[in-house]
Amino acid sequence: MKKFLNIPISPMMGSTLSNFIHIILNYKISTSYLINVILTFLVIIIISPFQLIDKIIFLLRKDTKKKDPIFIVGHWRSGTTFLQNLLSQDKQFGFFNTYNSLFISNIYSSILFKTLMKITMPKTRPSDGVKLGVELPQEDEFALTNYTILSHYLFFFFPNDYKEIYINTLRLKENEQNKWLKYYDNIINRISNYTGKERILIKNPSNTSRIKYLLRQYPNAKFIHIYRNPVFVYLSTFKFFNELFPSLNLQNFDGDKLIKLVIYNYREMYKDYYKHKDLIPKNNLIEFGFEDFKKDPLTQIERIYENFELDGFKVNKNVFKKIYQFTRRT
Repeated sequence: MKKFLNIPISPMMGSTLSNFIHIILNYKISTSYLINVILTFLVIIIISPFQLIDKIIFLLRKDTKKKDPIFIVGHWRSGTTFLQNLLSQDKQFGFFNTYNSLFISNIYSSILFKTLMKITMPKTRPSDGVKLGVELPQEDEFALTNYTILSHYLFFFFPNDYKEIYINTLRLKENEQNKWLKYYDNIINRISNYTGKERILIKNPSNTSRIKYLLRQYPNAKFIHIYRNPVFVYLSTFKFFNELFPSLNLQNFDGDKLIKLVIYNYREMYKDYYKHKDLIPKNNLIEFGFEDFKKDPLTQIERIYENFELDGFKVNKNVFKKIYQFTRRT
């Protein structure tokens, strides 16, 4: 997140107060980043009353009828964002946009905070030029970070603890599993009720490691796994993280350790995925390579609709094609 008037703004500024305190008390913060923590804390104090308003509104709203989500999984830099941006053009799907992901507890009090985000957010991702915007699809793991300490994306803030964070949030202890599922289902319900959509489309690389937990809560969930040549994934992820970490981390982090962090996450993520992917019912999983997807995205998207018996491909085909062609030009 870029700075506003040279003030560091953190993606954790949308956290609940109790969650933020829980996080900062559980991890060591380098003194050079204390100003970031203090400013984030002040923002959270300001938004907390509005979170109460949101809570009341959600309690009063009638629940939307729901179908189990569609999960896009795969390591960072494997084409998951490209796929999400295309599929989200189908209006039958709800999704976490950037604002809702960072301010999951302030969805209905959005006018002030969306303005803040529009001012502070860059227009594109620095690492690859992908367009950013408050209404565009985003990963729900950021929402989870602002809701519970059991979020894998804490490693962006506390990179020295990346192994501990991986184990604590992706290989959940028995007594933490129900708690995590409760929090996760809660944020998905918020988006479903807010958007009024029966089915939520979720893109989250961390979920590549959570197959067995997700199936406990959503036994009929659909999974799309997109993968890419590991050499390209490593090089691209290293570049992406190297440019992203300075704007997020709250610890002094030796850049040489980033190599180990990237390799560890990739190795362990796919170790978990291949250990549990057979738990997914055959008709609820589709896999394809990024190279094939980039070459002919419409063919792969049609496979998704056919495999999952979804309506809407023919209606949205021209929209998918238009977005793809625009992406290629830019």
